[in-house]
Amino acid sequence: MIDLHIHTNDSSDGQHSPREIFTMAKLIDLQAIAFADHNSIGGVEEGMRLSREFTLEFVPAIELNTIHQGQDLHLLGYYLDYQSKALKEWLKKQHEAKRHQARGRLQRLKELGFVLDQEDVERFSPGKIPAGSTFLQVIMSREENKADPRLKPYIDGDRSESPYFNFYLDYFRSGKPAFVLLKAADTVEVIRIVKGFGGIPILAHPYDIDAEIIIKLIEAGLCGLEAYSSYHSTEQCEYFRRLAEQYGILVTAGSDFHGCKYKPDVRLGEIPGNSYQLLKELKDFVGE
Repeated sequence: MIDLHIHTNDSSDGQHSPREIFTMAKLIDLQAIAFADHNSIGGVEEGMRLSREFTLEFVPAIELNTIHQGQDLHLLGYYLDYQSKALKEWLKKQHEAKRHQARGRLQRLKELGFVLDQEDVERFSPGKIPAGSTFLQVIMSREENKADPRLKPYIDGDRSESPYFNFYLDYFRSGKPAFVLLKAADTVEVIRIVKGFGGIPILAHPYDIDAEIIIKLIEAGLCGLEAYSSYHSTEQCEYFRRLAEQYGILVTAGSDFHGCKYKPDVRLGEIPGNSYQLLKELKDFVGE
């Protein structure tokens, strides 16, 4: 069994350290894991060291925010050259775009009538770019917001099972009240960039992406789909597997685990179809 989409605390909304992830993965007998932190390779070198210590296979990876036709698409990059200085310089530009988006999100939330400020955000996300989950923590920490009826669904209502992730979906996705367009690279460009750094670009959890867009991205060089994901129903998993097979591209499996604090309904390694054979095909593709 494998899990090729795991977030450590190198992601602003990741709960666990790399060592904690390896410990948990070993306990449930995973054969291989990958850290796919948001726009960051900060945990990869430690992952490589821990792989030897735990005798557990580790795949260097990243999850990148990209934009295609106004939609925020997440692209996974496997086996890219994480030691490349050029890659690190390019990622600095992506971080600045994310910081700009975070400032915009803060302003939009204030305009919507929530009480919060930059100091609050920095307190809940010290040294990191705040994620959607950070903003809900900040809002709920302020006494002035406690009686706001908009928060009730996330406290004990129909959005309370995974409040932080649901708040992100309800406020920050395209078309939502606090949406701020990320000034990130176009998906097609990032596909080219990932390949340029020796990596394999895979479209993450494509549950809300039209098939026509996916096909265009395949034509532009996309190498695979994360068909098996915690986002997908059994039918969706099968649909994306068949779509990948039809176009001769790779299939991967990843839980998008962040820890039970941020995504309590997502468990490490608990994804359908997470056969080691998928990783074997990924390694054969890159020549590992």
